[in-house]
Amino acid sequence: PAAAPIVTLWLIAPLIAWWISRPLFRKEAELGSEQKHFLRKLARRTWLFFDTFVTANDHWLPPDNYQEDPVDVLALRTSPTNIGLSLLANLSAYDFGYISVGKLLERTENTFQTLHGMDRYRGHFYNWYDTLTLAPLPPTYVSSVDSGNLSGHLLTLAAGFDALPEQTIINVRTFDGLADTIANWVEAAAGSATPELANLQREVESACEAAPTTVEAAHALLTQFANKVDSALGPSPDKDAHNWAHAFHQQCLDSVRDLSFLVPWTELAGPPFGLHEWLHELPGISSIPTLRELSRLDAVFAHWLDKTEIANTDTSALAWFDQLRPVIAVASLRARERINKLERLTGESR
Repeated sequence: PAAAPIVTLWLIAPLIAWWISRPLFRKEAELGSEQKHFLRKLARRTWLFFDTFVTANDHWLPPDNYQEDPVDVLALRTSPTNIGLSLLANLSAYDFGYISVGKLLERTENTFQTLHGMDRYRGHFYNWYDTLTLAPLPPTYVSSVDSGNLSGHLLTLAAGFDALPEQTIINVRTFDGLADTIANWVEAAAGSATPELANLQREVESACEAAPTTVEAAHALLTQFANKVDSALGPSPDKDAHNWAHAFHQQCLDSVRDLSFLVPWTELAGPPFGLHEWLHELPGISSIPTLRELSRLDAVFAHWLDKTEIANTDTSALAWFDQLRPVIAVASLRARERINKLERLTGESR
């Protein structure tokens, strides 16, 4: 009898072990629409820091910090961790729709060019540098923590670049990114917001819900948004409102420039009547291509022309195709060059 409790516990021990080893079921936290809206506005304000301070003036290196109060002070020093975070901020800004791939590559190349010229110790970057002179700050030392952080950031950057050729040349979040920017603009304008600004915000939100499905439509809509900034700003805007309006305008122009570079046929006049149905069958013209698809479009277009009955069309159609052919060749060449640049930067990152 005295041993009965111990024997009982021994017998049911497997059951107890199974019971306490069951996985815990936690309720997934779900963000509400207001919380998502708040976080996206915060993300856009965070990118504003890098967009404002990581420039040619500081060799495309991020400052360590920026003090707003009691006086404006910018810490003109940087570390490997700061540099890695800045490089990933560029990639994140693209993911959020704040910058184009072209701007992402430009900013990354500029920072890499600086890094190649900086003093190092046995391959490691020193822990602190002056962003104006690029001189290591005394006392010079190497931080294994910062070197590890930079390595992790660069590997993540390389993985992000690997995926870009398979993504559409217009980021699916481009209009979401504009919505985040104009939300900050509206907040900064507060009571002085104009009716035109409210209308522009509604148009951007509509584009988020039903984004354009062709390059031409996206190019036209982004251009339209850029042209409405002055009227939406009003006659005497607040400084913050003016800054956000400028950011919105530059964001639109960046996307327009990148599209014009990659798909220069957006600058051509529309096709003659009767060709729309034919062009609907051509990938890259009727839809938004990936960078990889665009790089092959010249070959696809030549094959498509061979199968169509272009010779039987009128002279205006033939003349239009004569204009389109070299433009598509340029677009494919630029896409291939961009893919090569992505591969080079991926290799450099690794």
